Amino acid sequence: MNGRFFIQLLGLAAIFIIALVLEIAPWPTGFQSFKPAWLVLVLTYWILALPTKINVGTAFVLGIIWDLVIGSILGVHGLVLSVLAYVLARYNQILSNLSLWQQSLLMIICIFTIRLAIFLVELFIHNAAFNWQEIFGAVISGILWPWMFLLLRRVQRQLGLNA
Repeated sequence: MNGRFFIQLLGLAAIFIIALVLEIAPWPTGFQSFKPAWLVLVLTYWILALPTKINVGTAFVLGIIWDLVIGSILGVHGLVLSVLAYVLARYNQILSNLSLWQQSLLMIICIFTIRLAIFLVELFIHNAAFNWQEIFGAVISGILWPWMFLLLRRVQRQLGLNA
């Protein structure tokens, strides 16, 4: 039983590490705003799938790691991801029962709101400029959501993770 738990924990950690690497991977200058929000997509899936295991604390730790890796103000991503995790956990039953295309539309709104919230926090702390092309990354993330959902559901079944 402990060996299975270790494999599940290692699998989840690997998934989050891959998402973080994809999140910080550089894109060409003209295409930076088209980059999907990989970490948010993965975190959203796991909060909806395993709300008792992946929660606000996990989101905060991932946000702090994200801040450390990209060198931004410590706590900005942690704060925003924690608020997202709380909202997702609070309305877990409602969100889990939506169809994939409805969840995709919701992901577009969530990711754009997250990027706007990060901008507002950074604007409050220091001078920052908002790039309105960020909506393209949110739309691409919404388009990728069904495939991400199905891929992570398969991984969840392979690892034997249950709520």
